[in-house]
Parts: sequence; structure tokens; C-alpha cells
Amino acid sequence: MRWMETVALGIFVFELTESPFWVAMVGFLRMIPMLVLGPTIGLISDRVNRKLLMGSTLATLSGVYVVMAVLVISERIELWHICVGATLAGVMWATDFPVRRAMIGDAVGPEGISTAIGIDMASSNFSRVIGPLSAGAFLATSGVETAYVTGAILFGVGSLLAFSMPYVAPTPRSSDGLGYFGNLAEGLKHVRADRIIVVTLLITIVMNIFGFPYQHMVPVIGAESLKIGPLLIGILLASEGLGATTSSLVIALRARPGGYTRIYAVGSVLFLTAILLFSLVPSFWMALPILMIGGFSMSGFATMQSIIVITSTPVEIRGRVLGVLAATIGTGPLGALIVGGLAVWWGASNAVTAISAVGLTLTIITLAAWPAFLRSSVAARLSSSGIARENE
Repeated sequence: MRWMETVALGIFVFELTESPFWVAMVGFLRMIPMLVLGPTIGLISDRVNRKLLMGSTLATLSGVYVVMAVLVISERIELWHICVGATLAGVMWATDFPVRRAMIGDAVGPEGISTAIGIDMASSNFSRVIGPLSAGAFLATSGVETAYVTGAILFGVGSLLAFSMPYVAPTPRSSDGLGYFGNLAEGLKHVRADRIIVVTLLITIVMNIFGFPYQHMVPVIGAESLKIGPLLIGILLASEGLGATTSSLVIALRARPGGYTRIYAVGSVLFLTAILLFSLVPSFWMALPILMIGGFSMSGFATMQSIIVITSTPVEIRGRVLGVLAATIGTGPLGALIVGGLAVWWGASNAVTAISAVGLTLTIITLAAWPAFLRSSVAARLSSSGIARENE
């Protein structure tokens, strides 16, 4: 559903304002809560009933979408309404990520973590196929209100399913007396002490500032450079989702701990290369397979990102460390502003060329600076991460 909203809003805002900057700004507002709230929500998820937190998050999202649908249907929607709705949705997405991934870590052991995260990513990536297709079809026929109504229904059902899940009690922690800032510091201390997590987070920051913001410009590039309408823009982004879904299933079935960091690194480099090529092609039919390859590569990065962090972190501080990961993912709004500003000044295609070239360069430099990252084996680290202990 998130991808249906992302695509639908991008196309709708560009039609409303004819400004790539405002398309990027709405993306900025959806993503900034991840940066600001990620560590806090990660700490909260270590201390409360996660299924209630997840259920409440989805129920709130459903309510936000109901309000937005009413505003569109009543023809009272304005740009500031969209900005407020995007920010509220961003707060809920910032909650979803660390809570959902921590719940997966609670449910499976070290042998099953790559399969579990792979399946989670496959289901998420499948929404990258259905979401853009639905968004393009809705905007080409019935309008953006249909996307909001559909989202309200789906999130409402999701909240009921979350509330019905079995309760898993929080793991007892020796750090309960540290207080808020002490607990946050403990998570950050673990991150700083682990070189594998540090490199993972550095590349995550690069990808989110210089890679993923290209998605905000796809509706603009589609309309201005490729000369296509909402439906084909949806198909274009769905091709990325199809590649990502395929990759996630392959990872779920085939990935082994010894190869996690290599999959992560290669996926990052190939994704940024694909985005660079996408920004240079002149036609829809050339862009389609490039984004499919980009999606396949991106899923290697995104799936391994969580797996590396989870398998490198003791269970009692996992939510806090995933909160730090969420904050690095939350650097994406900076990239949204950069690509939006460049697009106004230089054009959307050139803006994506610039950010992807910078991202590719920085990723290669990071990997060259820490070559041991590519040789690292998560398997050797599982026993010291606390994951083995949680299943005893």
C-alpha cells in the first residue's frame, strides 16, 4: 500500500503543482519522521507490547487515509492537506519498520532469519508491483481518492490482524535502569563497536540520500522525458517491484550467512548503476528492463541490510539498534530535497544522473576503504549476537 500511495501522490502532486520540487517535498515529509523518530521508536519497541504498537500504527494509518479520501471526494483537498497527511503517514511508517523487523527477529532463530526477512521483503516488494500498477490505473480512471479508500480498507484489515497475533513478552534487559538517554546510548555504543554494522549503515545512508530519491522523479521523468501517462508510469515502477520480488524469493531460498555482506555490497553497486542508466535512456521500453534489473539488485541491498544488523545484535537491544538503522534510512529526505532542487534547476533526468553518480562513487569508495566487509561471515558472529541464546 505504501507504494500505491507513493506513486499516486507523486503523480497527483505533479499534476496539481507542475513542480518537481513539490513532488520531492511531499516525499521529504513522508520520510523525515524516520530520521527524527527512528531511535526513539526502536527504544519504545524494546519496552512495550509490539503487537499492540503495530496494530495501533496500522489503525492510525487507516484513519489518516479516510480523512484524505474525504477531502479529495469533497473537492476540498489542498497542497497543505497533502503535506500534513504525508507527514502523519511518515510517522506511522517510521514506527512500522523497527517494530516489524524486531517482531520477525523474535519469531525465528538464526537459521531462519534470512528466509524470514526474505519472505517479508518478497511480500513488501510484491506491493511494489501491485501498488504502482494500481496507482497508475486509479489516476488514469477514477482518481486519487480510490487509492486513499483502498489504503484505508487495507490498513484497517491489517490492524485487526496485528491485534490478533500472539503476544510475545519483551526480553528482560539489564539496562532497564539506564533511563531514556542511557538506553539510546547503549544501542549507539553497540553500533560504533561493530565495524560490519558501521559499514552497513554508511552504505545505507549513501543509498537513501543518493539512490532511492530517484523514485520521486519517476513521475516527472515519465511525463517530461519519456512522454508517458500515469498508467505507463505505474508499469515502469512496477517493473522495479517485479525484479525486487524475484530477488527476495531467491534470497529467501538460497542466501547463506557467509554471503550476506557480499550480496549487500553487490546489490548496492548494481542498483546505483541501474538508476544512472535509467536517467540517461530516451524511451519507456529501454527504461523498463533497466528498472527491473535495478529492483532485483535493490532487493539484495534491502534484504541483507536488516539481516546483517539483526544477526549482529543481542536480542535485548535489537529494537534500539534497528531504530538506529531506521534513522539512517530516514536520511532519505535530504536526498529528496537535493534531487528536487536539482530538478528545478537542471531538469529531473539530469538530477537523477547527478545523485546516482555521486552515490555510486561513494559506495565504491566505502567498500574499497573496508575490504574486509566483503569477506565477513555472519555465520561466525551468530553465537555472539545473542540470537543463539534466545532459542535456548
